[in-house]
Amino acid sequence: MYGSLAVGFVGYVAGLRAELPVVALAVYWVGFLGFLAVWKGSSVTLFDERHAAMEAKTAKRTLNVAGAALILVAPAVPALQSAGYGLPTLAEGALYGYAALFGVYGLLYTVIRVRT
Repeated sequence: MYGSLAVGFVGYVAGLRAELPVVALAVYWVGFLGFLAVWKGSSVTLFDERHAAMEAKTAKRTLNVAGAALILVAPAVPALQSAGYGLPTLAEGALYGYAALFGVYGLLYTVIRVRT
């Protein structure tokens, strides 16, 4: 199942390096559709309680790392800008992405809490 995704990712990068963006995108989508076919089309149980616990632990650690990065870096941006240092566009985009991640998390948490 994840092998299909890996083939899609590697094929995408290889297609881009070969300057064949349409082929790259096609390989990517075939890999993704293969993943979906195995995930939804298989009658075998692919996940159990261990996987659910592992995913919850991984999600928590991911949010902790993203939260720490946002909390440590975002308040320093105005101070750096006033000192004449500019934040690279990529880093600024990453901070906005982290903020959006926590916005979506908060929204979904609220919706799920209200519904249960």
